Amino acid sequence: MRTLCLYYTRTNTTKEIMENIAKIIGADVAEYTDGKDRRGFLGYVGACFATVNNTISKVSVKGDISLTSYDRVLIGMPVWVEGPCAIGRALIKKHSGDMPSEVYYVVTHMGDKRDYSAKIKAMDKLLGKPSAGQVSIRTKDNDYIKDSNAFAQTLI
Repeated sequence: MRTLCLYYTRTNTTKEIMENIAKIIGADVAEYTDGKDRRGFLGYVGACFATVNNTISKVSVKGDISLTSYDRVLIGMPVWVEGPCAIGRALIKKHSGDMPSEVYYVVTHMGDKRDYSAKIKAMDKLLGKPSAGQVSIRTKDNDYIKDSNAFAQTLI
């Protein structure tokens, strides 16, 4: 099964998690972005604003990637303002027609584990079908690599 691990990262934590999952399951890895530098405090504030107001209008996948050539795609995205980041939602909306039948969400966050089921349903609506699965990985004060290893094992 040909698998692609896509990720957006502001702090490189989601990148680290997605690269770890890709290594375990033998997947390709690619970054998606809206082209804006969101590092630091001002980047964080801009990210929160974009998420609350859903202002992301453009998103692209870095590299020469054809989503239609994959059997499975894992989309990694951080949580901003208690919901999956606007850039991740923009990716799903833009590429919903190109996504394979198996799409998984890897949602990373610093807070306690939350029930993101309503947010997942909203992303599924953008995708146009139910996702094959999802995982919520807490990154602050937690062994998130261990958690990503456990999730990857479920995909083998």
